[in-house]
Amino acid sequence: MPELAFFRHGEELLRVPLGDRTAIGRATDCDVTLPDPDLSRVHAVVERRGDAFLLLDRSGRGTRLGSRTVHEAPLHDGAELTLGAWRALFRAQPAGDADDATRAAAGSTRVRTTAPAGPLPPAARIRIRERDVERVESLPLDGVTVGKRGSADVAVEDPFVSARHLRIEARDGSWNLVDLGSTNGTFVGGARVQRAQLPLGVPITLGEAELILEPLTAPPPLRSSTYEGMHSADPAMRQVFELIERVAPSSAPVTILGETGAGKELVARALHARSERRPGPFIPVNCSAIAATLIESELFGHEKGAFSGAERMRKGAFEEAHGGTIFLDEIGELPLDLQPKLLRVLELGEVKRVGASRPIQADVRIVAATHRDLRAAVRAGKFREDLFYRLCVVPITVPPLRARRSDVRALAELFLHASAPRGLALRWSEEALRRLEAYDWPGNVRQLRNVVQRALLFRGEGQAVPAEAVVFEDTRTGGSGNGDDDTLYVRGLTLEEVERETIRLSLRRHRGRRAAVVRELQIAKSTVMKRIGQWSLQNEGRAPGETPVVEEEEGE
Repeated sequence: MPELAFFRHGEELLRVPLGDRTAIGRATDCDVTLPDPDLSRVHAVVERRGDAFLLLDRSGRGTRLGSRTVHEAPLHDGAELTLGAWRALFRAQPAGDADDATRAAAGSTRVRTTAPAGPLPPAARIRIRERDVERVESLPLDGVTVGKRGSADVAVEDPFVSARHLRIEARDGSWNLVDLGSTNGTFVGGARVQRAQLPLGVPITLGEAELILEPLTAPPPLRSSTYEGMHSADPAMRQVFELIERVAPSSAPVTILGETGAGKELVARALHARSERRPGPFIPVNCSAIAATLIESELFGHEKGAFSGAERMRKGAFEEAHGGTIFLDEIGELPLDLQPKLLRVLELGEVKRVGASRPIQADVRIVAATHRDLRAAVRAGKFREDLFYRLCVVPITVPPLRARRSDVRALAELFLHASAPRGLALRWSEEALRRLEAYDWPGNVRQLRNVVQRALLFRGEGQAVPAEAVVFEDTRTGGSGNGDDDTLYVRGLTLEEVERETIRLSLRRHRGRRAAVVRELQIAKSTVMKRIGQWSLQNEGRAPGETPVVEEEEGE
């Protein structure tokens, strides 16, 4: 059956069989709902016209089809649609009897109850995670219905799950999902779908529960929460760990995708540590931290006298990494004129120093990482397409911390124990942990570590770190910390500036009452008074001409 395969950050997340009309957009009543603010509510429609399929734009701005922006165009096998941060690939396949197998329509649902004819799908099981509890259910060839207990084959105890929420069944040699008219929808890889083909390992979200199809012969999940320096008990991260295990023994180039601070370098180091190259060097290079005029020399080295200041021969990072692994962090920042030289290394295993006449062989495994969308960079002409395909032989996507909130508590405990003064047994208050778990973490694990270290500075005298000590830097609002609100913005501030802003904002909240500041911050009275005088905050929080409260000053 013809289908659309949806990709995000280079990773295929779901496949959707095409019926007579398939609507795509961010509205929840679309056949495929993509949570992307750049899309219209109904962005585009794919319609069947005889034996062909036609793309119809409904956004009014046109839909990107290949290199063109179109309002109406036929779809040919391999056609690529760009939908915000998503990419959809049209695949024309022989039509099957999909609609004879399962049909979910208004008021009626017909479900196949016999094993499928034709090719069989891979043997699989369902891993279910709800409220941080996991269990495994079997997946028979005649399929299963998921929903409330007593109404479905597989029960999910979640208030947002419908009685008969979805069905998973075999069709045309693969596993397929059909939403059975659920109230709150079914999401595959973050996109709301009515029906979709299910690749193994892609999370299915219904309510607050998560299902994952995994091979029946898959090894048991890693029970240890620590893997090569990465701490996680989340199923999504365990999939990353298992992918590292499979990919590490090869020499195939790997590109690690994920947000800033998610732990991409730890994944790269794990790939090296689990490979046969572990006795060799691991050389990290941050492509965004090196000046464009120096990066060629840093990567490939230079000969003596190759340019002004080159007083002696210098090996580059590729030569230093011979026999090991080179990690090219933020590969999306590599200048366009250097990309052909990196492509030569990938294709021929040769590097050429600046000013040299002959290339040098370099036996190096390349692992790259970026937080950018490289496909978008290719379309914009900022990244070579041939280099993209050579680097992204195996993409590994590291999930952000907000997608694995169950790890926040364990990581916060780990960082607290690692950063606490020696001999001091500190712990989090329950209110502080709840505050940490409720935050979105745009800076991911790196930000969490910074927040924990900052909380140690403001914890007061007790053994328990209070919720008031948990201060977040908000880099998304563009605030500077100098406005009239009481939010502390700490990005780019020194420790002294953080302390000054904390006391200043506390004075504002308590209308200049020193005793209230001492109680809130749990800092010694002498320290508060000293800092107020040091930073000229005597009138902070008091109205112009307001007389200080005598009782408060005497009490201090």
